[in-house]
Amino acid sequence: MTDLILSPKMLGYWTREQLHDTPDESGIYCVFRAAKDPETEEMDVQELLYVGEHRSARYGLEHHGEHDKWQAFLQPGEELWYAVGLAGHANRERLAAAMINAHKPRFNNDSQYRDHFPFDETTVHIYGKKNKLQSIFTVETQE
Repeated sequence: MTDLILSPKMLGYWTREQLHDTPDESGIYCVFRAAKDPETEEMDVQELLYVGEHRSARYGLEHHGEHDKWQAFLQPGEELWYAVGLAGHANRERLAAAMINAHKPRFNNDSQYRDHFPFDETTVHIYGKKNKLQSIFTVETQE
């Protein structure tokens, strides 16, 4: 392996009812807690809850077994919002691992990548819908 720079464009946000509109392409997906901003009264992303990856981001989201668990975590008036970052098969797992390692989402506690990054140094530059995500970060190999 070699050092790598990955630059996913984060697409979204979608609600659970809109998941059929998410891209049916290879990539990562992020699950967020959204709530009303106290100043603007607009719904906005508050916290990254989970990062996953699948050869079809839409399928991965629609068929993920943790929706009830994520929903149960929300407070009244909050919603789950979803975003997708397209990534080819060759880099999809590495991108998801870097996201989990850098952001440590609360529902990725059991992920092997939370405290272990088996890939070579990876720099991620996120653009698009990136609220509550680090825009640029580097994860180094952690054995």
